[in-house]
Amino acid sequence: MNFKASSKLHSLVAATLTGSIMMGFGANAIADSTFDLVQALVQKGVLTEEEAIPLLKGRENDIQLADKKVKKAARLSVSDAIDNATVYGDIRVRAEYRDGSGQVLAAPLPTPATKSIDQERTRDRYKITFGVKTTAGDFYSDLAFAMGNNGRSDNATFGQVSGSTNNGLNAKETLFVKRAMLGWNATDWLTLEAGRLANPLYTTSMVWDGDLTVEGLAEKANFTVGTTDIFLNAFQAQYEGDRRKNDGVINAAGAGSTSNELLAFQGGAKFKFTDSVSAKAALTYYTYTNDNILGTGGAGAFTPAAGKANSLGTNPLSVNDLQIIEIPGEINFKLGGLDAKVFGDYAYNIDGDDRYKAALNHLGNSVATNNAIRNAGNDDKAWLLGFGIAQKQDKKPKQGDWAANVWYQDVGVYALDPNTPDSDFFDSRVNMKGIVFKGEYNLRDNVFVNFAAGHATRKNDDISAVGSGNDLTLNLESYNLYQLDLTYKF
Repeated sequence: MNFKASSKLHSLVAATLTGSIMMGFGANAIADSTFDLVQALVQKGVLTEEEAIPLLKGRENDIQLADKKVKKAARLSVSDAIDNATVYGDIRVRAEYRDGSGQVLAAPLPTPATKSIDQERTRDRYKITFGVKTTAGDFYSDLAFAMGNNGRSDNATFGQVSGSTNNGLNAKETLFVKRAMLGWNATDWLTLEAGRLANPLYTTSMVWDGDLTVEGLAEKANFTVGTTDIFLNAFQAQYEGDRRKNDGVINAAGAGSTSNELLAFQGGAKFKFTDSVSAKAALTYYTYTNDNILGTGGAGAFTPAAGKANSLGTNPLSVNDLQIIEIPGEINFKLGGLDAKVFGDYAYNIDGDDRYKAALNHLGNSVATNNAIRNAGNDDKAWLLGFGIAQKQDKKPKQGDWAANVWYQDVGVYALDPNTPDSDFFDSRVNMKGIVFKGEYNLRDNVFVNFAAGHATRKNDDISAVGSGNDLTLNLESYNLYQLDLTYKF
């Protein structure tokens, strides 16, 4: 027996026996009988070591196949009716700094009350998302949990828990239902979904915060015409709970009013011009089924405050007189071996003039408020324009990938639903304009570092920067945000 052949044989024997031990009894039976026979034939001189090695290699493949079957059988089983179940999620830690200047919204007020002050907020935060997706024939589901009971944020802040600013006792956070969705692949081009859903629309953070979900029904269609991919998306979302009527009576509490529903319809296309140049664009229409202006004189109308007031206005989240057209789009191309894109978004509220007039005619407005609203005029448009560049090795994220995006956006006070813009940029407000930078680097295939920075100012100083105003308690004049994230996906 020569030493070289003997070493190969011993190596194969050792490797395969190790694999057989790990696999269990079924694979052991294959391994033992094979090696007993081969070793006996070599010892009797029927086979040489060179002739034995290919035989062992063949059996090694059989053992590897058996190993895969054993491992697959050992996976978590949900139900015999389920074809596949996938657990997914992420854990993110964040260091965040926000600052702004403007008028204080809550007591105690400075003297004079319209004096502009500076406010800072520094937070270390974490986020957990945990979900399970399943498929069963042409049906599928998505069940996901996340922290943060605010629809526009899945974050928790170090040192506090939901509903309290003090976590001295190290109280535990709560996971909330983020998505609970059932889907049906009705045909090879049409999908129907129901429940609490991920937003099906092609859009941007100017119009929709990425953390927001849709509650209701959604329809998605995709098909190809020539070299063009067509997509059609729609949803019917419940906006204010169950529908209620009380003999047509409408009161200030809204007990007799029907609930509001948000309906969206989108049509778009992806165009491939060359191997390195493509484009994508869509036209989206939003409408609301109930103006939600309660009482005589429009007591529920969205109404901004005067610019220097210590208030955001009256009903700052009301959705009266909103009928919005949105046009998002992008052009993708190669730039010196890198992936580059120019992207943008444009939104116009068809009922913007009615929204402006409802604010101007709101009961209880002071002379100063009416003058401010009149001076500001009807600002019913929003737009975004940006540029992005990235280095990607594959369609899936890979270690060493990176990306950077920068954009400018300008949002008119009557242009958008104030409930939906991104909570980071710019603090869930309309009547704001500014610039944003976001960068990402992949430390591993599933580990990302992100840095984001933004600066914004109030667009029209005659009226307030209207919105939810949750993070900085100011009628903002200027605003800055810096975030550093580390995300682990599984």
